[in-house]
Amino acid sequence: MIGMSVDTGDQARQVAQQTGVTFPLLSDPDLGVTKQFDMQLREGWPMGGMGNFPEMGYVIVDGQGIIRAHRVEIYFGDAGAQILKWLEELP
Repeated sequence: MIGMSVDTGDQARQVAQQTGVTFPLLSDPDLGVTKQFDMQLREGWPMGGMGNFPEMGYVIVDGQGIIRAHRVEIYFGDAGAQILKWLEELP
């Protein structure tokens, strides 16, 4: 698991320390990775008028680099059981 954030590397490290996350946080301040996975805000979406920001969601990539699930979802935490199921089914 890797978290992605628009924070700089130093800011991401501070967030990790403050929250106690045990996985790496990727610093993506220019939204390069966010745009590659098509996960930026859009007009008409919740908070879509805020500008050029990433949207919350998840991407599940298997060991061969194949995307198995990709979802932009503001309440992605509600899908935790489904995400775990997909992870358990990875080859």
